[in-house]
Amino acid sequence: MSLIANIIYYVVPFIILLGILVFVHEFGHFIVARMLGVRVVAFSIGFGKKLWSKTDSKGTNWQIAAVPLGGYCQFLGDADASSSTVDKKLSELSANEKKEAFALQKTWKKILIVIAGPLFNYLFAALIFIGIFWLYGKMVYPPIVGEVMENSAAEKAGIAAGDTIISVDGKKVTDFMNLSNEIQLAKDMPVKILVQRKKTIEVLPEICEVCGNKSEHKIIGLSIQEQSEENDQALKIEHVLPDSPAQKAGLHKDDILLTVDGQELKSFTELQQYVASHQEQKIKLEYSRQILLEAYLEEADAGEEAGMPRRQMLGVKSVPELTVAEEYDFNEAFVAGIKETYDITAMTLRGVWQMITGKRSGEDVGGIIRIAELSGDVSKHGGLLGFFYFMALISVNLGLINLFPIPVLDGGNLVIFLIELCIGRELKPNIKDYIFKFGILIVLALMMYATWNDIMHLIGRIFR
Repeated sequence: MSLIANIIYYVVPFIILLGILVFVHEFGHFIVARMLGVRVVAFSIGFGKKLWSKTDSKGTNWQIAAVPLGGYCQFLGDADASSSTVDKKLSELSANEKKEAFALQKTWKKILIVIAGPLFNYLFAALIFIGIFWLYGKMVYPPIVGEVMENSAAEKAGIAAGDTIISVDGKKVTDFMNLSNEIQLAKDMPVKILVQRKKTIEVLPEICEVCGNKSEHKIIGLSIQEQSEENDQALKIEHVLPDSPAQKAGLHKDDILLTVDGQELKSFTELQQYVASHQEQKIKLEYSRQILLEAYLEEADAGEEAGMPRRQMLGVKSVPELTVAEEYDFNEAFVAGIKETYDITAMTLRGVWQMITGKRSGEDVGGIIRIAELSGDVSKHGGLLGFFYFMALISVNLGLINLFPIPVLDGGNLVIFLIELCIGRELKPNIKDYIFKFGILIVLALMMYATWNDIMHLIGRIFR
């Protein structure tokens, strides 16, 4: 029964996910090619032995093959499915066929056809995000610490429950998901964590002669920054008078006043009036202060029950009661979906750059096995909504990877076509041949490395 369950949870979701994403990618090449008058000879989902095929009225052979680990869109005049080499029989094509051959098209048409695949992956991902946010909204976990794990990096750094995390290494944190991403990308130790911490003090108003007060009224001795539309922190302390009750109580410049005796403060005038009417009483002031802490991050289990791998963690939990589901109209969902797509791209590029510069280990490079593993985990624990979100995430990565300037990939072809556009002629066939052979070696090396990482990760997961 466990074998059947594993097939249902891991194999089936993986085949569905990869099949849809490959179709989207290749359909991008296909539809743009047809719009530009280029004949598509074959459209295949998978490689190897044909399981099903059908030729349409325009001569395109649509097929599903036995090995569902990719696909291709082959154009008229291509010697192979990668469109990297030209058929030697190209000269034997008729005049009308030559008009439809990819290799004989103008360079700008080739560029549009090549870039269409990755762009369709991006478009598909954005549409999924927009649909999810429009129909279901977005769960937002404010970056307020609800619990600090024992012996964690957060506890050792001095982070406390109730702290609001403002930034990680200068990168602004907007919610717990964003915090998790920044922690994963943080590589320089110690990591600088900026938190906002609430505190409460008691202040007894005094007549303060040495601090420049000439009035007989008792004061606490502070001034507030001038309010403006840009300054939403209206009660941010600008100056604390020396030897004043405020200074004795420990208030500093840039502290933000929140409440007085439990009453929310909306203006400095409210505070002045309250102090004037409570001259002989101690006043409780609640304020918040930014504190810069340093944390040495450690790897820990992200959730063993969900089969999640060990990863770099800070060791804090959110406040469940503060979690909100933000509802969006279509326009808001559209903006949020585009932003989500952009954020994933930016985070991925930061991670790749860290690997290139040696700040991040290459162990994070994963391949087909890792995707299958994660798609199964998501289908088991994230439900249909989680599966669609994961599909959009992989679609962004698939589009981005294909844009990398590696020969054989769409990005490599794009670079070659751009070079040809600049020099005004095609590169010599033997030069292209060497370039593509080099590209194949790079891709094969990356695939072998990713597969090795996947196997080591899988072994570690099984025996952990």
